[in-house]
Amino acid sequence: MISDINVTLLITADIQNLLDERGIRGEDIRQVISCAENGTQFHTQVATGHRLAYYAPSRVTYWVEYEPTEEGYRIYTAYSHRMRILHGFNMPAKKVQTFADWLCSTCSLPLELATVKLAYLDETFGVDIPACPACQRIIVSEEQAIAKMALAERMLEDK
Repeated sequence: MISDINVTLLITADIQNLLDERGIRGEDIRQVISCAENGTQFHTQVATGHRLAYYAPSRVTYWVEYEPTEEGYRIYTAYSHRMRILHGFNMPAKKVQTFADWLCSTCSLPLELATVKLAYLDETFGVDIPACPACQRIIVSEEQAIAKMALAERMLEDK
């Protein structure tokens, strides 16, 4: 657990360029990691041990894939979206699918497909994404955030 958001971030030049392009600052990443580690609220990728966590301090939700090391936290990627996650409203998806490659750190359960409510501007809608079947903590993949959610945000803004 960490209690200080001034932890060392281990970021390669390529990842730093990606973060710069996406407008994600070191302090945003530190907030995500601090909240995740202090509350054990992250998902763990079984094959690599990487952790994926999010934090929504305002209108933006930041996601960070990272790994704790002796030197600090190695950052593999970070991304964001502006959709709000409406917690506690998950419903079973129409099709059953388990994501055994990710485990909920709180519940030690593999994720399952769930219909999760998201909100943006004045619109609310359900989206099928992986979530813990017990605590309902979700994962929005980098592809979903960067491509699909960004497109939906632009379409709703153009209405």
